[in-house]
Amino acid sequence: MRFIVFFSVLMLSVSAIAQKKRSRDIPVIPQSQEDSVQFEAVIVEAEKQLILENYAKALESFTKALEMNSRSAAVNYKIAEVLTKSKEGEKAIPYSLKAIELEPENKYYRLALARLYQSVGYFVDATKEYEKILLKYPSDEATLYELAELYQNLGRVEEMFSTFDKIEEQLGVKLEIVRERQRILMKNKDLDGVIAEYKKLIDAYPNENAYAIELIDFLIQNKRTEQASREIEIYEKDKPSSSRITLLKSELAWMADDREKAFNLLREAFETSALDFQAKFQILTNYLSMATSSEERERITNISKGLADGHPGEYKAQAFVGDLLYQSGDKLGAVDYYLRAIRISPANFSVWQNIINVEAELNNYDSVVVHAEQALEYFPNQAMLYYFAGTGHLIKNNYQKSIRSLEQGKKYTIDPDLLTVFYGQLGDAYNGLEDHEKSDQSYEKALENKANNDHVLNNYSYFLSLRKKDLDKALEMSTRLVAEHPENPTYLDTHGWVLYTNGQYKESKKFLEKAATLDNDATIVEHYGDVLFQLGDIEGAIVQWEKARTLGGASENIDKKIADKKLYE
Repeated sequence: MRFIVFFSVLMLSVSAIAQKKRSRDIPVIPQSQEDSVQFEAVIVEAEKQLILENYAKALESFTKALEMNSRSAAVNYKIAEVLTKSKEGEKAIPYSLKAIELEPENKYYRLALARLYQSVGYFVDATKEYEKILLKYPSDEATLYELAELYQNLGRVEEMFSTFDKIEEQLGVKLEIVRERQRILMKNKDLDGVIAEYKKLIDAYPNENAYAIELIDFLIQNKRTEQASREIEIYEKDKPSSSRITLLKSELAWMADDREKAFNLLREAFETSALDFQAKFQILTNYLSMATSSEERERITNISKGLADGHPGEYKAQAFVGDLLYQSGDKLGAVDYYLRAIRISPANFSVWQNIINVEAELNNYDSVVVHAEQALEYFPNQAMLYYFAGTGHLIKNNYQKSIRSLEQGKKYTIDPDLLTVFYGQLGDAYNGLEDHEKSDQSYEKALENKANNDHVLNNYSYFLSLRKKDLDKALEMSTRLVAEHPENPTYLDTHGWVLYTNGQYKESKKFLEKAATLDNDATIVEHYGDVLFQLGDIEGAIVQWEKARTLGGASENIDKKIADKKLYE
């Protein structure tokens, strides 16, 4: 809490200094008229420099004035002021104390000293000065607020509350004081104290319905349902029911496990325009946190969709429904609402991520590319967006575009694991362009970052085997791969094909046969047929080739292999 209080301080009057009969600031006036005029000129110059914030020159002039009249409380006060503004509070203290010594009854000098103590962190000393002021001016509002704040800083809660009482005795119940009390009481888990403060507000402002509704909500949130029900009865005796009260009744019905009543009251409240969006949204999020069944979540989702459709400009409503639909498995519906949210507030990275992740799960890579590139307009430094765009292009065989995205995104990547992924995708993209040198370099850099990355080990070893290059290296990588993933059919197929390319047909058959039993993939099944052919099992090979053709996705030579009963590679 920070209380901002404006108060006026006694300004040094040049004319008061010049005329003894009008001055109480300077008890000792220079003797001669010439000295008086010179003194006044020095003060005028000092004030001018102070206004111009030329503090060094102001201090020089005020110091000169003090030499001319050492008993001037006002000049001592002004020197303290200049030093304070020059961030030299410690040096200002003696001058402020001197001003009070010379004029102990001047309230403003003492108030300035208290503030000075505060500014340099002498809170206990500041407290004593405020307490001295209140002894003479017990109703001074500004001082009471300042003292309350100091007590708070010092952790003297009881004294702070006592000061609050004095303020309220003078000025009545003040909302900012009630809120501060409630904050501290909540911190100390004194719920009864918080409730008492609400009651005080309600009694002080009987026509302000918001405080009574706030109390009921507080009771519900803290599971004091019986008290909440009583407060609703009290409220409805004197006031007509409201949408907010209907919502609170709905919450109470939910907590009493009367779900049907809770949902009926919820719909009733939502049908009125008197209830603002934020209140509706808050209750839905509360209900969602309490929902325990899929049926309850579905009803909340349907009501939420109505809220989002009724408030098409509310970003939170659209994103909320998107989350609910995704969690329920309606991924297409989720994307629809996420896109609505983005149209309202495009500078929200998490929702862009949700859109792109869902589209990737749905294999909608055209949309992945479009939305990743749209998101990059708002978040040009987000590496993941470049990854999604690059991967989408890669899957669509747009290798040049893929490389551009991946190379750019790599510059923003500081996570070693993510950098490995970027290099792995670049290896695939360069291989697609048959730029084998850059492809191999990318794979090597990926493995430098993470030697056991399965994606890189698989693709690198497989592409080497297709090129019949560095087969020892390819075999070493594929061997590591199947040791780590002995039941993965894709990795078993890769290892089997590396062995096949190396002429190790018997070993190859073991892995390709296992892969074919685990996955009816045309390529895997065709590879299994190839190795059977190499081992002399022509009929077995043809069976597998025919199966691969039926599955779809076999090599372009599959029909020729079957027709000629011959291996074509």
